[in-house]
Amino acid sequence: MAPKTFDTYVDGLDDILRAFRNLPKEASAELRQASQVVADKHMAPAWREAAINYAGPWGQVIADSVKVKKDRVPAVNIGGQRKKFSGGASPTMVRYLTDKGDRGRAGSQKRAPEAFRQGTDWISQVRQYQGGALQEWAKAVDQIIMKWSHL
Repeated sequence: MAPKTFDTYVDGLDDILRAFRNLPKEASAELRQASQVVADKHMAPAWREAAINYAGPWGQVIADSVKVKKDRVPAVNIGGQRKKFSGGASPTMVRYLTDKGDRGRAGSQKRAPEAFRQGTDWISQVRQYQGGALQEWAKAVDQIIMKWSHL
């Protein structure tokens, strides 16, 4: 399983998720649904827009690979193993190379192919969704806790 990558830090998130273990399964299901709505509304469009506008000629394929996850926190998957590029590369294989080129972790093992050398820094263009998404998710968490904590 690939390591999880987060693009923001939420103080106390582990405590919140731990507290949900004490609530009925229906509460956790409601949180997953609310998180999916937040990710659909805020995260997926922001990541798709950043890929299309800033990831160069690979952007549309990367944008098409953005999928909303069903998790207790809003989350998306970016990439996939299905080969989508003419040279046999998958969106996951080019995701970080398009961003960092040979400056990042993806290019550190060996020199990146010429087309990726500079990188486009497209991932830094995506952060504008965070404030609204976090506020909406926090409101959903509060509502669910208030609804289910009396049990």
